[in-house]
Formats: sequence, C-alpha cells, structure tokens
Amino acid sequence: MIITLSDLLAGIRERKAALGIIDTPERTDAMRNSGSRRTARKRAMLARIEERSRDAGVV
Repeated sequence: MIITLSDLLAGIRERKAALGIIDTPERTDAMRNSGSRRTARKRAMLARIEERSRDAGVV
C-alpha cells in the first residue's frame, strides 16, 4: 500500500482534531527539546559534532 505525504498529513490532522489537540506556537515551543536535561557526555558529543562540522565546512 502506498500512501502519499498529503494523505498522511491529512490523517494526522484528523486525529489531532479528534483528540482536541490544537497546534499553537506556544505548544510547539513547549514540545521542543530544550536540552536542559542533557548529560555532560551528550553535551560533549554534540560539541564535537559541531566542531567537526565546522572544520569540514558543513556548518
């Protein structure tokens, strides 16, 4: 079975409406990962990724 992206998104919108979920900028910001609970190990890993990306000219 092949489903198009527009059909998938329509289904998601319908389910959200049925559940009473209303997307607002505030709700979206609240759901984003702020990184406040990251471990020191994860922060170091992300810093290494950032540095390597800059060195490679990706960022």
